[in-house]
Amino acid sequence: MNGFSLWRYEMRAAVKRPAPLFLSIGIPLIIIGLVVLVLQSVVEEGAEPVRAAVVDEDDTFQTNALINQLSEEERLSQALDLIPLEAEEAEQAFEKGELAGVMTIPEGFTASLMIGENDPISVMTNEDDSLDATMLKVLLESGANYISASQSAVNTVYDLHIRNLSEDERNSRLQEAIITYTLFALDRGDLFSEETVTTGANIGWEKHAYLAVLMTFLFLFLAIYQMLDGKKESGSLLERWRMVDVTFVHWVGIKQVKWWLVTFGVLELMVLALSQTEVLTLSITLHLGVVLIALWATSLASFLYALNTPAGLRFLVFLIISVIGLLSAGAWVPSLYLPEWLSVAWNPYGLTYDVFRSALLEREERGHLLGLALWGIGLNGLALSIALWKEKRDAYVSIFTSE
Repeated sequence: MNGFSLWRYEMRAAVKRPAPLFLSIGIPLIIIGLVVLVLQSVVEEGAEPVRAAVVDEDDTFQTNALINQLSEEERLSQALDLIPLEAEEAEQAFEKGELAGVMTIPEGFTASLMIGENDPISVMTNEDDSLDATMLKVLLESGANYISASQSAVNTVYDLHIRNLSEDERNSRLQEAIITYTLFALDRGDLFSEETVTTGANIGWEKHAYLAVLMTFLFLFLAIYQMLDGKKESGSLLERWRMVDVTFVHWVGIKQVKWWLVTFGVLELMVLALSQTEVLTLSITLHLGVVLIALWATSLASFLYALNTPAGLRFLVFLIISVIGLLSAGAWVPSLYLPEWLSVAWNPYGLTYDVFRSALLEREERGHLLGLALWGIGLNGLALSIALWKEKRDAYVSIFTSE
């Protein structure tokens, strides 16, 4: 009955003073929104195509056709702005820093291809702009493979067969040969050899971004909410509660239940919102995982509350632990890029990550649920034990300490 009275008091306070809840939801959303906008601007700025010049010293039908094909290829043009220039113009623009590099097709290039010898295409890059220079090298290496594969075949067929045909048939056959050998060289129409690889801790970058936002919001929300809602009550109020046998143990237990209920509700709403975008699929395993995630996270908060630390310090400690935990779990930087010593199998943040990752991949994996339950029960039991020890230390008599 004593605990129930305190529960009603806490819930009435939450209804009458909803500011802590609203602030705990609004502040993380604002912070995450600002971070997303900054990252988006950086990505969009870095998405500008690499500017490079091509100097065609051979100036044949074949090299002109190649330059046009490379310039007009859809995906290549998104990453590379290839500008035909004379040698002197290209050199001046390169010296001014207007170009990431210059590609020069040497004189006699077509003739060498027709006899099976590929004269190298020289590429000069601006090492002062290392990012664009590296990107240009990667793009042009793919382009070089394209040139040597497709154009050699086209030129050979043209020299041995097509040039002897009538003009009308010659043009038709030439276009047919260009298309045929281009598609063959491009591996059925792709300029770059592609392989579907899942990244971002095996779930893909887009889903990894959703997961990072979800987990960051969760722990930011709880860090702020337990600080605003867990302020130390005045001594006179505590004494009045003690007169009806409501002790610090009750406070710790009720705070834990209240924070769990609120965190579970907020997290469920986030999960339901993501399910509407078809990012993840709802399942019993996911809902059970949300229950256990809210349990262990709020148990950590109640453990810090049981230590009777000031609200500001408790917020700072919770935030530092969460930052380290999220980083080690691979929530921000995929674990693929983290050192092995940073990844710990029993890390509750990693287990939380596994719950959401399984949902995003539509897998029914339940092995991590036991770990979350053990963390929740363990931290909660530790918090209540500390509160009980403090009661006995202060020699208060209550239903918990009476013999």
